[in-house]
Amino acid sequence: MNNKVSLKKHLVLFLLLGCNTVAFSQLGIGISARKPALPTYSTPYVIPTVKDVKNIVDRIQQRVEKNSLFYLVDSINGQTISYSQPNKNAIYPQGAFYFIEWSYPNGVSLSACNDLYETTNDTTYFNYAIRFFDFTFKAMPYFRTMEENGLIRHHPYKKMIHMAALDHCGAIGAALIKIQKRYPDPRFREWIDTIADYIYNKQYRLRDRTIARQRPQPQSLWADDLYMCIPFLAQMGSLTGDKKYYEDAVRQVVQLSARLFDQQTGLYDHGWNVNSAADDPRFYWGRANGWCIMAMAELLSVLPENFEGRDKVLALYRRHAQALVHLQDGTGLWHNLLDQPRSYLETSASAIFVYSIAKGVNEGWLSHIYGSAALAGWNALATKVTESGEVCDIVEGTTLAHDNVYYFNRGKSCTTNFHGTVMRAGSEIIRLLNNPRFVIESPVPNSTIHVKLRADIQSK
Repeated sequence: MNNKVSLKKHLVLFLLLGCNTVAFSQLGIGISARKPALPTYSTPYVIPTVKDVKNIVDRIQQRVEKNSLFYLVDSINGQTISYSQPNKNAIYPQGAFYFIEWSYPNGVSLSACNDLYETTNDTTYFNYAIRFFDFTFKAMPYFRTMEENGLIRHHPYKKMIHMAALDHCGAIGAALIKIQKRYPDPRFREWIDTIADYIYNKQYRLRDRTIARQRPQPQSLWADDLYMCIPFLAQMGSLTGDKKYYEDAVRQVVQLSARLFDQQTGLYDHGWNVNSAADDPRFYWGRANGWCIMAMAELLSVLPENFEGRDKVLALYRRHAQALVHLQDGTGLWHNLLDQPRSYLETSASAIFVYSIAKGVNEGWLSHIYGSAALAGWNALATKVTESGEVCDIVEGTTLAHDNVYYFNRGKSCTTNFHGTVMRAGSEIIRLLNNPRFVIESPVPNSTIHVKLRADIQSK
């Protein structure tokens, strides 16, 4: 009985609602679904075009070219100097130093020039790299001769000639090999062999041959040094075919990672030293982690598929990439201390992560689903490039430290020479956008960027 009463009540209610709906309709009052609130993105959430990406990297390179004055002047009278006569007053033109010095940041930029030439076939980039190295191997012997004759003590190529650290040779040496492969020059090759001898035979190492430094503590390991040596060793193996360089590169990834890589977080500690090995506090500095993943990407690019230890390098690379994507900020960038969201968002590390993740997708080392994180990261990077080609919010050079105060308060600027990190990212994003293996779907409102395998779509 109660069930019949209940059913009658529900039927009456249903009829009343139906009548009201008709009445509202006759009065012109529509009943529609609620419109969802649309997101407001702090950076553009779109698929960039190849043209837009190329415009960004071109703008950076135009600034570089404008400031790269490949000649010497007399510091007293400002006159251009020929190389025929020694002149102890010889210097770079004002404003040119950071763009044409022999340095590891310029090594990154010159590798970017090689990348962009490969990706876009724009000879502007490759020709610039040739001009840079041609000038270097004219100016360096000039200063070296004056130093040997006692005319000068300090000059722009002192660290190049008297290399005493990986910073003085590794990254820029790797770029030199890349250019040498396309544009053989005996001057380049002679110096490549000089660098190889230093890194393989003279660079300070631990007893197990792990690359190390003697600062700030004795027997210190720096995450930065994965990039300062591994790309050179990898390129040297590719250039010569001598497997000892590949073996050393794999050794450095495995043995440095054994002390620096935290499997739980998937991140690299900035440094380690023998004095505090048991209870070393961990600081996951962004750019150091960038050097690590980019070094592994460069090694995987040339290391033969069946080479012993490649599987270990690939596993570390994948675990690192997974952790990095998890920590990407909602803006598309990454923080200066990766696990500390109160630290500022930093451009150069973000650029290296975009490069390394996009490269992994392009090469098949990572799943294609990582592509959206790389594209979102690129959109954020593009907002950091000014109309004049400066790249903003890049942290200054950062030593190995053991307190948050130091890392949190490192200066950042638009005038460092780490612009090459963004250029490398742009090159790999162009490859991703042009990659025939993928279909990249535009995000509709309230949706997301999808990178899909073309083969999956065609098989449906």
